[in-house]
Amino acid sequence: MSLLIYILSFLEWFTTLSIEIIAIRKFTPIVGSNSISTSIILWVILLALSYGYYIWWKNSKNKDENTIKEKIIFNLSISSAYYLFFTFIVDEFILTLILELSNNYFISILISSFILFFIPVFLASQTIPLLSELLKWDNTWEKIWKLLFFSTIGSFLWSVVTSTVLFSNLWVSKSATLNSLILSSLAISLIIISFKKVKINYIITIIVFLLSISIIIWKPIVNKDIIYETSNSYHNLVVKNIDENRRVIFQNSWYASGINLKTWYSFFKYIIEIKNKLEENEYKNIAIIWAAWFTLPNEISEFKFVENIDVVDIDWSLKSISEKYFLEKTLSKKINFINEPSRYFLQNTIDDNKKYDAVVIDIYHWDSLPPQTLTLEFFQNLKKISENIYINMITDNKLKSDFSNKLLNTMELWLWEIYYKDVNQYKEENAKTNFVMTNLNIEWYAQYIKNNDLWIYTDNKHSIEIDLFKIR
Repeated sequence: MSLLIYILSFLEWFTTLSIEIIAIRKFTPIVGSNSISTSIILWVILLALSYGYYIWWKNSKNKDENTIKEKIIFNLSISSAYYLFFTFIVDEFILTLILELSNNYFISILISSFILFFIPVFLASQTIPLLSELLKWDNTWEKIWKLLFFSTIGSFLWSVVTSTVLFSNLWVSKSATLNSLILSSLAISLIIISFKKVKINYIITIIVFLLSISIIIWKPIVNKDIIYETSNSYHNLVVKNIDENRRVIFQNSWYASGINLKTWYSFFKYIIEIKNKLEENEYKNIAIIWAAWFTLPNEISEFKFVENIDVVDIDWSLKSISEKYFLEKTLSKKINFINEPSRYFLQNTIDDNKKYDAVVIDIYHWDSLPPQTLTLEFFQNLKKISENIYINMITDNKLKSDFSNKLLNTMELWLWEIYYKDVNQYKEENAKTNFVMTNLNIEWYAQYIKNNDLWIYTDNKHSIEIDLFKIR
């Protein structure tokens, strides 16, 4: 019995940290990857955990062993069912709906997190203190701390396994289902040990268990136009032919890249614009940070004057997916894929005293603008590795938002002068568009005039997440 109790404590916390990571990852396509959403989700889950610990004595004081087992079974049953039938079915819908109704970034994430995660985490968190009552030791504190030790080890392992293994191999949605499977399995193990008569929550537990297994092993029916689909630690990805001439990659439901199937060149206007500028100046050694699934590096690798193209991205699957499912070709030997975060790459390049003839920054896809690549320090490091910078930035087409002006102020402080071109020329008010920005005075590019009423973004102080929300 003692061994089973330690396994229960280990696996219950296995799921708690996994749910936390999955929650952050599932919110990312909607609100982006930022410190605000992460801190709110962490607070709600920790509050549920601490409150579950706080009231545990009400459920265990003066109760016999069978009653405690029944309480654990009930909590695990409801928690696993809540995740399977509610949380990870309506999570994106609820967050989107509350965002539309409230138009308040903080409140929307807070309310959504409470609705989706507080109840199941609160119920499951009572497992550890309740299990401590089943250990027949004289020293109460010793048994509690031993249980906490096993649960902490479980939480550490599951947090690592979820982000590094499950997301890449099982998909995010099935990783969430795996947690329901584990919680229902724990409940079933106690049901087998203490079975007396059938109860409704026993039936629910068995249904959750069987459904979880079915969902995990089920292979989805793929649309004939969908070439490849996956979800990993960073993105939800779909490679799809949208008509007989065009193939696109959807990244978190946004267009991330696109090619013409007759020419196998990109039809994205900003790619065409930057490609032309690189060709005009005949740069030999080029760095591209986030490369639209290798469309740009693939095309410029055909230029005879290009000798080396370093492509930097944090997503290790980028190259293999592009070669196998998107471009359907082995990339040129001129292209060197560097699987690193952009800030880490910049620092290593500076330390090595390495220089590039030109650097292209294509990090800024609209659904998730990484704050660490929008600050003064990032741009200062960028300038240290090249004198010729080209940036694809997605923002409001009139450049009236605080985000646009603060970002351009930040760039202007770093580059001395900023020139930009709206490559899409949308007429709608407040439309989101692609700007090609550079520190080079290029014909037909407008020069940005600094707005002295606004501050800049730095690593130490910025309001990037809030400013982005205002123009979503």
